[in-house]
Amino acid sequence: MTTIRLSKEQPGCEEYCALRVACGLSPKSQAAAEIDLPNSLFVTTIRDGERLIAMGRVVGDGGCNFEIVDIAVHPDYQRQGLGRQVMDAVMAFIHEAAPESAYVDLIADHHSPALYSKYGFEPVAPKSLGMALTIKR
Repeated sequence: MTTIRLSKEQPGCEEYCALRVACGLSPKSQAAAEIDLPNSLFVTTIRDGERLIAMGRVVGDGGCNFEIVDIAVHPDYQRQGLGRQVMDAVMAFIHEAAPESAYVDLIADHHSPALYSKYGFEPVAPKSLGMALTIKR
């Protein structure tokens, strides 16, 4: 029998990249992950035994800007409340660490806007326009 546990441990680069792909998020290179993960402001993971099954991170400058990224739950474990556990941990960090007037953003994929709205997130349009650029070499 395996044990599902939530922790603040940083995932390994390979398992991080694999979970993103399994969840339908854009793939990231090993080189990018090696730089990215240690520079997180906050990381939370959920494991089933040793297997990484869910995660979430916060990146940013720790003052004015915080971005919630990599909210991912492996498809085999979706619809079990794990996404909410990840977001609860992320939001606990945000409310503790972010000073007044800090801007907290995220870009929601798939059907996740319903999850994020439970935490007070709203679309930024028409006041702001979200834009993105992915580097390809």
